[in-house]
Amino acid sequence: MKKKLVIFLKNNKVIYAIYYKLYMFFLKLAGLVIRPNKNEILFVCYGGRKYGDNVRPIYLQMLEDSRFDGWKFVWAFRSKKAFELPDRERTIAVRIDSLRYFYHALRAKCWVTNVSVQRGLLFRNERNLYVNTWHGVPLKRIGLSSKVKSSIHNEETYDLMLAEGTYDAGIYENELGLRPENIRVTGYPRNDVLLTGSAKRQEVRARYGVKEDETLILYAPTYRDYNVNDSGGFTFDSTLSCDAFRSALGSGYKMMVRSHGAIEDETASEGFINVSDYPDVEDLMLASDILVSDYSGIIFDYALLEKPIICYIYDHQKYEEERGFFVDLQSFLPFPKCETEQALYEAIKAVDLEAGREAALAFQAQCGLIRRGAAVNAVNAIYDGLRDKKLIQA
Repeated sequence: MKKKLVIFLKNNKVIYAIYYKLYMFFLKLAGLVIRPNKNEILFVCYGGRKYGDNVRPIYLQMLEDSRFDGWKFVWAFRSKKAFELPDRERTIAVRIDSLRYFYHALRAKCWVTNVSVQRGLLFRNERNLYVNTWHGVPLKRIGLSSKVKSSIHNEETYDLMLAEGTYDAGIYENELGLRPENIRVTGYPRNDVLLTGSAKRQEVRARYGVKEDETLILYAPTYRDYNVNDSGGFTFDSTLSCDAFRSALGSGYKMMVRSHGAIEDETASEGFINVSDYPDVEDLMLASDILVSDYSGIIFDYALLEKPIICYIYDHQKYEEERGFFVDLQSFLPFPKCETEQALYEAIKAVDLEAGREAALAFQAQCGLIRRGAAVNAVNAIYDGLRDKKLIQA
């Protein structure tokens, strides 16, 4: 029913405008009554679809941080029972976009998200710290220079933006209209496990029947703004053939296919290992031996593992025309780049581990990536932000 309503509203712009203004009016009215005076933090990951990314490790770190002992935590999900939370004494789950969701959003002193909490409805009170961890270092254009205009990120203002390195910090300043003091280079909290979670390699490979002497490839492309379903949701169309993969590489190689977190309608090519539903992409990175991606921020994360990366950019020209890039991919990415499926398989066969490690190290230095302690850095930055806004006693 809700999906049909969304489609109806999108197709009837006048009715949608009236609906939006009424929604905004009632939220603003509620904001006059419900004030952000509670020691409460609201967490939203991918619009309520996920319990993960950079948002989850920040929450878990706060549970262990004595400075937040008296605080309550609220997670917003599309379904309240979708995920099992590790704490039930100080943490509650609410359904996103419900009245209860907006109630807690209005009274929480802090919001932590990787996309949006306001979800296009600009109802935030200034007595609130709005934290965005983002969800991946951008190669593709975002914000003010994006060819795909988004009212959410062009109009929302964040008090604190967390960056993985100096490269993305500069983009957030220029494209999201943020001052340098609103940006902290903390590293991405989700990546802490990459340096401590080696046991996950064997666990994931065993789960999917991959032997240790087999080369496991993780294919993780980003979404395409021009691949959408009837309701406007992003779809995943793989251009790889499992038969061609096996013919070119033989039985010693296997491939996991992981669709982007923003994709709602996801399908992986038949015969490959579909890991789109696996909860933590970090585990998949640990389990794999090679990353194949395109314009996705996962390239920056994977570089921390110092393993080989290959860029499969079969639609480079179309993506440039439709979305655009901040950099020249050919000079910016020190990794093999392939435009055809056959060239990709040849690059996989030619992988050199030491060359892959050197390229990853060069990329880390080029982008100023932070490798360790990101969750602690992030929580410290949030605590400082709350203190600076006088939302917490020092």
